[in-house]
Amino acid sequence: MAFPNAFLDELTAKTDMIALVSQYTQPVRKGTRWFARCPFHSEKTPSFTITPESGLFYCFGCQAGGGPIQFVMRAENMEFADAVGVLAGKLGLAVPEDDSQPGFKVRRERIIEVNRMAARWFYETLGGADGKLCAEYMRSRGMKPDIARRFGLGYAPDRWDGLMTAMSAAGVSVDELFTAGLISRNQRGGVYDAFRDRLMFPIFDLRGQVAAFSGRALGDGTPKYKNSAETPVYQKRSILYGAQLARKSEKPFWILTEGNVDVFMLHQAGFDNAVATCGTALTDMQARLIARHVKELFIAYDADTAGQNATQKAVAVLEAAGVRVRVLHLRGAKDPDDFIRAYGTEGFTKLLSESENHIEYRLSLLQSRFPIGSDAEKLEFLREAIKLLADLPTSGEREVYSARVAKTLGIDPKSVSKDVEAAGRKKGKAAEKAFQTEFVRPRSNIPARQAAEEQALALLLRMPELETPLTADDFQTESHKQLFRSRENPLGEETAALYAKLMASWEEMPNAAAALKDCERRIRDPRAKFAYYK
Repeated sequence: MAFPNAFLDELTAKTDMIALVSQYTQPVRKGTRWFARCPFHSEKTPSFTITPESGLFYCFGCQAGGGPIQFVMRAENMEFADAVGVLAGKLGLAVPEDDSQPGFKVRRERIIEVNRMAARWFYETLGGADGKLCAEYMRSRGMKPDIARRFGLGYAPDRWDGLMTAMSAAGVSVDELFTAGLISRNQRGGVYDAFRDRLMFPIFDLRGQVAAFSGRALGDGTPKYKNSAETPVYQKRSILYGAQLARKSEKPFWILTEGNVDVFMLHQAGFDNAVATCGTALTDMQARLIARHVKELFIAYDADTAGQNATQKAVAVLEAAGVRVRVLHLRGAKDPDDFIRAYGTEGFTKLLSESENHIEYRLSLLQSRFPIGSDAEKLEFLREAIKLLADLPTSGEREVYSARVAKTLGIDPKSVSKDVEAAGRKKGKAAEKAFQTEFVRPRSNIPARQAAEEQALALLLRMPELETPLTADDFQTESHKQLFRSRENPLGEETAALYAKLMASWEEMPNAAAALKDCERRIRDPRAKFAYYK
């Protein structure tokens, strides 16, 4: 059976939703409700609401909603049972056994165990005869053995079945290797090692368990990096390479890079706070992971055009997560690995001290696009700079950078500041209009039958003492049927978001019983007119 309702109710009641949500975004109280920028998607106008007294959250933007369990599931990309375990651990509650997903926990634990065994085999292979060429490659790049041990580096030999043969002898089945992403199948059904002739980087989760692998080609092989396929224990959008080490660093900031070797070389140079994305652009989930550990991040992406574009995208994602961002200019090197080898620890320390905040970085990129050699280029630079500065959150920041833009162009700072403030007001009005139109939609825009069903459910959930002749079959929408049936436990996996939406949209009714009868009449007879509720 699933977790007892009494246990789930206790878990919900004891969880402080504001404290929980504050680990991922910054709630602000407005009247009786709390608002925040949604931690699950990028947005400028806060559409994420929290009602702490009922332990609920709802986002009018992405329609995510529910209680603390559903929040942790989304925030940490976890299954229901795992999220229950995380919350129970925070509260010191003993978790009853959940039999609703038989074998799921066992499968996850087995994948972790298979990954651990594979990591050990790769490590031992690197130290053996098969690993000599890989070890020589590492020496040529200045990768020291003691740091390699810290990261658990290994080698996948240039054989089609090296790992498969070794793991089979250790009792691991082909299906288990395939589920863990360690072998692949061809079109004829044959199987072979997924990683061959590669320097192997185990990817650890925050608990130090091997979740996946990244294999770096030796020399100029392609693809340069090959990462594990996603599995029940590895989702690349939610993990950062090196985070299990960086979280133990005493430095108050992290350094974000694009490659595993970059992370390795920075740690070797004494920067034990370096992390990297796992073959993806920075995601919202990765940004939230960063925000939980540090408030400031230095981006050290490659110096080419692709790296500059990736930097600008990462800045927007990190800003939405509440992380202060600074950007490193890797002059004289194409990536952090090259820079460290060329200039060493002292050079990188100096680079950190010379870093730009993200506004300075964006303005410098604008100036490189529009060299302001002509009046037309000056005007284009000014227009783009005004758009950029209008998004800054405080008048002080806008004033400081307006003055800097004015100095660059040789014009009156007051005129730039005036234009920036006007652009900000225009954007603010547009954002508010969009919020009202998209998120706080008038009930008249909702089909009358749907409005009646939603209002009836909201009344019955808020005031369970109300009596109604309605049954689940009276509701047209399947989610409404499910919520009606599960009113005593509305925070189940299927109904939590709808329940949270109805509670977030709740309006007090002077006469709830009369309002409910109106809804009943409209639900059972679509032609009926509302007498009380409109």
